[in-house]
Amino acid sequence: MEFLDNKSYFDGDKPLIIPHRGGSNLVPENTLHGLELAIKEGFSHFETDLRMSKDGEIFLHHDETFDRTTNVSGKVQDFNWSEISKINAGYKFYEKSQQKDKTTNFVRLVDALKMSEKLKFNLDLKQTGMAKKVVEIINSLNAKERVLVSSFSPKRLDEFLNVSKGEILTSGTFRENAIARFLPLQKRNFKVQALQAPFKWRGIQVYSKKLVDFCKLNNLQLHVWTVNSIENFKTCLEIGCDGVITDEPILFRNYLNK
Repeated sequence: MEFLDNKSYFDGDKPLIIPHRGGSNLVPENTLHGLELAIKEGFSHFETDLRMSKDGEIFLHHDETFDRTTNVSGKVQDFNWSEISKINAGYKFYEKSQQKDKTTNFVRLVDALKMSEKLKFNLDLKQTGMAKKVVEIINSLNAKERVLVSSFSPKRLDEFLNVSKGEILTSGTFRENAIARFLPLQKRNFKVQALQAPFKWRGIQVYSKKLVDFCKLNNLQLHVWTVNSIENFKTCLEIGCDGVITDEPILFRNYLNK
């Protein structure tokens, strides 16, 4: 299995500021409005999650159900795309912010990739069995150089690595973080080109100088999530990382530009 030498996906001023689910403190997560905001504000990257509808459409959504973010109840896998496309994907967000008259839509991956040829995507696989279709969509749009695929599930990530034959950039998560945290600092043979690490996990500080050193030694890009305070952002700047995944992308960009 040969892996990409072209890593232009990671180009840009460091740290990259990557809107988490599109910047979910600013807009409804994983929606058309999030994509529009990222493009309008000129962000280079966009982190999002992928799910698959009952009829096999790949679209941007995090949860197993629609309950948390919409006024529709039920599992994603029980809805066809024709039904999903009519749901107000930002219902709960706009209700909370007293903007009940506003609506936004869920977006298929193929349409998201078409919205801007400049925008780069961090795609988090939330279901098994999607890898083949995700690879087909990416290849059909010649979008390999502007996607990075990750998953919290080693099984899903391995499935994607096998289907993509290493021709699409991937990012490790918990499995690789565990190796970095608990095993001796040394060069190891990874199939991924990046590592996504939580700033903290269940109250435990994960992001550290050791983790930064581990990534440098293994030629891995390090993206830290979910960083939402200026205090934690400063820590990222001090210790060093390649990207910050955040619900407050405009806040951090303004801090860097002040």
